Amino acid sequence: MSTTLYVRLPHRPHDQPQPWQFGALPFALVRTAAAATVGSARRGEARPAPEVLREGHARIAELPAAERLVLILAASDVLLTTASVPPLPPARLKLALPNLIEDALATDAQPCHVGVGPALDGGAPARGPRRRLLMVADRAWLRAVLDAFAEHRHRRRHVLAAQLCVPLVPPDAAPAEPSLAPAAEAAASETTPAQPATLVVEAAAGAFAQSDELLDPAAVAAAPPAQAPARQWQLTVRTGEHAGYGLLLGDDALAAWQALAPAGTWYADAEAAATPPVPELRQAARTGWRLWIEGAQECLREPALDLAQFEFAQGRADRWNLVAWRVPLALLAGIVLVQVLGMNVHWLLLRREQQRLETAQQQTLRSTFPQIQTVLDAPLQMRREVEQLRTASGRSTPEDFLPLADRFAQAARRLPPDALQGLEYRGRMLVVTLKPGTDIAGLRSAARQAGLQMEEDKTGGALSSTATSAGSPVTPGSRWTVRPGL
Repeated sequence: MSTTLYVRLPHRPHDQPQPWQFGALPFALVRTAAAATVGSARRGEARPAPEVLREGHARIAELPAAERLVLILAASDVLLTTASVPPLPPARLKLALPNLIEDALATDAQPCHVGVGPALDGGAPARGPRRRLLMVADRAWLRAVLDAFAEHRHRRRHVLAAQLCVPLVPPDAAPAEPSLAPAAEAAASETTPAQPATLVVEAAAGAFAQSDELLDPAAVAAAPPAQAPARQWQLTVRTGEHAGYGLLLGDDALAAWQALAPAGTWYADAEAAATPPVPELRQAARTGWRLWIEGAQECLREPALDLAQFEFAQGRADRWNLVAWRVPLALLAGIVLVQVLGMNVHWLLLRREQQRLETAQQQTLRSTFPQIQTVLDAPLQMRREVEQLRTASGRSTPEDFLPLADRFAQAARRLPPDALQGLEYRGRMLVVTLKPGTDIAGLRSAARQAGLQMEEDKTGGALSSTATSAGSPVTPGSRWTVRPGL
């Protein structure tokens, strides 16, 4: 299930200075089954009717949150026209659009925002210029609307024209009752239009914060009562799939315009039906959110009809809904917290075990050798004391000359008699000089089996140069160090 918030915007004020302060706006919170709607559309079945959860009037800060926000601009604020649009990248197309609509406007085209709708010539080549629907609105007004809804909680945002949100009546479903305009009916009897129009008449009630709210209440009460403004009616007309317009008319103007109205189905709100500017509107069908929601859903199925394009397009950051990710983020934070706590607890346990072992080693060293006063490295000091005791008792250690020479002799018993050119003992290790060409790999393997570690002497060159300078004979060959294995 998904929720959609539909909000109808008032007509753009021409006598109120910017910044515009929005008041209570009409809204409807609708819940629809997204999966069922998509499946029904694919199978060609009837789509389930949306469920209206809430409707009424509220300020923007008090509007309920929803997954999708649909803003419906007044039809009088959006001009629908057509033009041949060349295939240009978005940046260049934005610069070229004002030149395409300047003939259709009575004012300058630069302050206008132009949305590019769907292509109207289905058989035209895709690479060349195509006839497209253009939706023109005031850029400052659209920016003020989107800025006002910047703090509202939603995932997706759409801006639609009201004349495109009016359901289009099929030609075969034209109403049988007589039209409200006699002249229009006489013309329709001679030439029946292929597409009947849909006309909606509503009271044009402003939805902006009045300037009196910013004044002192005493001063407002003392001021003389202002003359009531003339009543205006908001007219929304849809004459085709991608055609329609809107008007703001008074009582007399609406009665005069009726003679020019296209034939079709009329709708009126409660006020227009109760106190109609013309008596015939009492017979018109009632309008409500069901009418606008049905038309808006049809309009949303065509993404190109969305006015939020170019600089007003919804960015990637706006499509992130942190509310929907609160459970995975909370789970991730919990996992990280448990991991950090677990690592710290494990480190404390290992640290305590290390301290216990160090204390036991120190106690063993002090109990074995009470003469030791300061303990810096218990294992090393224990090893040295044991070696001193062994030496004092006359027993040889594995690092003495005789044990090393005996083990090396066992490992080198397969060498030729002239392979060993020199044997020295210094630094508790043997330094062996071997004849070039000796099987070093076999000798090292035999030494490893005898418990010895045989490595190449890296300081052999320095020792040779020192011996040469002292006048001692230098034995050529490779030098290796032999010590007990680890």
